[in-house]
Amino acid sequence: MWKQSLLFGMFALTSPLGFAQQADEPELRPDTVTVSGLRGVAADDLTASVTVLDAELIEVRSSPYLADQLRQVPGAGVSRSGAAGGLTQLRIRGAEANHTLFLIDGIEVSDPTTGETDFGLFSGLYPDRVEMLRGEQSALYGSDAIGGVVNVITGDQQGARGLIEYGSFDSWRLDGAYGFDFETGELTLAFADVITEGVDTSGTGGEKDGSQNYSGLVTGGLELGNTWQVRGLFRYGYGEVETDPDLDFDGRLDDADRETESRQWTLGGVLSGDGLGVNHEFRFSYNTVERENVADGASTNSSEGERTKFAWSPSREFRQGDADITLAGLIDYEIEEYSARDTEFGGLTNQDESFETLGLAGEVRFSNGPLSLSANVRFDGNDDRFEDATTGRIGAAYDLGSGGRVRTSVGTGVKNPTFTELFGFFPGSFIGNPDLVPEQSTSWEIGWDGEIGPLSFSATYFDAELEDEIFTAFNADFTSTARNREAESERSGFELGLRWQATGALSLSGQASFIESSADDGSDEIRVPSETASLALDYRPEAWKGGRIGLALDYVGEQDDFDFGVVPTARVTLDSYVLASATAEWPVTDRLAVTLRGENLFDETVTDVFGFNGPGAGVFIGLKLR
Repeated sequence: MWKQSLLFGMFALTSPLGFAQQADEPELRPDTVTVSGLRGVAADDLTASVTVLDAELIEVRSSPYLADQLRQVPGAGVSRSGAAGGLTQLRIRGAEANHTLFLIDGIEVSDPTTGETDFGLFSGLYPDRVEMLRGEQSALYGSDAIGGVVNVITGDQQGARGLIEYGSFDSWRLDGAYGFDFETGELTLAFADVITEGVDTSGTGGEKDGSQNYSGLVTGGLELGNTWQVRGLFRYGYGEVETDPDLDFDGRLDDADRETESRQWTLGGVLSGDGLGVNHEFRFSYNTVERENVADGASTNSSEGERTKFAWSPSREFRQGDADITLAGLIDYEIEEYSARDTEFGGLTNQDESFETLGLAGEVRFSNGPLSLSANVRFDGNDDRFEDATTGRIGAAYDLGSGGRVRTSVGTGVKNPTFTELFGFFPGSFIGNPDLVPEQSTSWEIGWDGEIGPLSFSATYFDAELEDEIFTAFNADFTSTARNREAESERSGFELGLRWQATGALSLSGQASFIESSADDGSDEIRVPSETASLALDYRPEAWKGGRIGLALDYVGEQDDFDFGVVPTARVTLDSYVLASATAEWPVTDRLAVTLRGENLFDETVTDVFGFNGPGAGVFIGLKLR
């Protein structure tokens, strides 16, 4: 309890009521947010909840994994199954992990098979910034965006940069990138490799379960003359994660040799420019994820999901009197394909399935002085696989001047069943349900954003109802299947965020979130902490000539899970914890620096999923090329 009290006390001291210092106002937000509309939206015109992590905020934690950075965003909950590199899920505002849409430079990279993203596979992205849009966003993106959307923007820094690091758990980290300009464009090449011996996932004192994650990333842009340009992205990622299974189906992990190998290819691009008085964006993306499960050195089963998308979005901006108006439209076509193969059951689980969706969307944005309005509507035709869906979102914001800015929005969302939920079949374990219907959600929110001198803050209340929630039903014989809940599930909460430039060298940032998420029977949804909070300090004195120190605390409150080791299954409460991290960077030359990083410095027992043992305290030293 003292750690929880300390963290919330520190947050209160840096809130608007906890200081009276005035200074020159810093630039706290970028001018444009890319994730909240069919075109970029000025920060002062936002009507929805968006948090932007810039490069300085990301450097405070300097974690190789993106998920650890997202802990500092209001409403974000991270669940990791065991050691670093293991299955890592993100839940936004109490929604499920497959309710989060993940983009890199606007290109969708969520897993087509499960509909979610394993954030344990994403390192070495070199993000220039990260945007998280919270709340139902199906009116923009279609299925998969009930909880929210995360977009990583990679940037185009020139020259060479890199990092080599070694530390606890026999862990190695190697990042590198090189960016260069040419006459009509730029190109950036990046790679990353993270290897760790890990810890014993089962916690029984057996062998350690390690992981390796490496990736390559190519991004670039080319000017084609006049207003036309093309930008593209290619990424390959490979993950190899050792874990422990439940061999005797008693609900407890046993020490054994099990491994999952994952491969992901992502290719995407956008061609944009003006023609016939209209701005055009033509987009293409291809994303495939392959997984293979290995037991005692032999392959047992594999799956592959592919997603191909084509889209055209025209838009026009014009001025009517004192008002600025933007009209935009979208036509997109998506096909998802799924295949599964096995060796352990003689091909019994083999199957091939596919979905097709045609989406039509429209957007209107209106800005006149202090008033901003937005409206989105989208229709998705699902080729008779599911019912067609129409979703929408409307929002308004008003600038009160020195009193800050108030905003509100209402939206609907939809989430189609995943291939795994529909067709997944593992004899003696999970059996798919082809009769599932899509989940539907409706939410509203009201927020207040303000700035007092060098401090920027926000406060938001949200409320959401989810119909036909898909859940895993467990039977007494240890088999399970997916079903739709009969009644509504509810989510609501309050989010706080702040950033304070205390001095020219010292900045503080933090968030606190309080979320209630309940199933149709009134019980708490599992793996959704009721409270999360974070606090980060970034110190960069000019006299250090590029040196810095970063300190961060990330608090995760109690959360429920299930103990499958008893019959009937029992609900358990996972303990709260505080993750303390620290980073330091000391220049050796203008471009070379020594780095020091610490994780889980309180040596907490971290359990996000019942039965999975996580790592303790770790210290890592490195050499950085800047």
